Amino acid sequence: MLVLNFLSQKTFYAYELNKKLNEVVETNESTTYAIFKKLVDKGFCEHFFEESSSGPMRKCYKITSIGREQLMNQKIAWKDISDKVNSLISE
Repeated sequence: MLVLNFLSQKTFYAYELNKKLNEVVETNESTTYAIFKKLVDKGFCEHFFEESSSGPMRKCYKITSIGREQLMNQKIAWKDISDKVNSLISE
């Protein structure tokens, strides 16, 4: 959900997205790239290559319409779980 949420805000190149994700949750690079691959395979985001002025081409990711729908569903599910947990711990 975090990656899709980031991608809903803008297109990221892979390194930048990996860095952004690590600001929130600590992951290693191989795990992060496995997440990216899974999201692409499911059609939630897509990747493309973009020229870089400072070196090799960059792999970029952007969310798809299916990904936006999935993100909305995940946010609804998260809110439901969060509400239930908050209710339980406030008893």
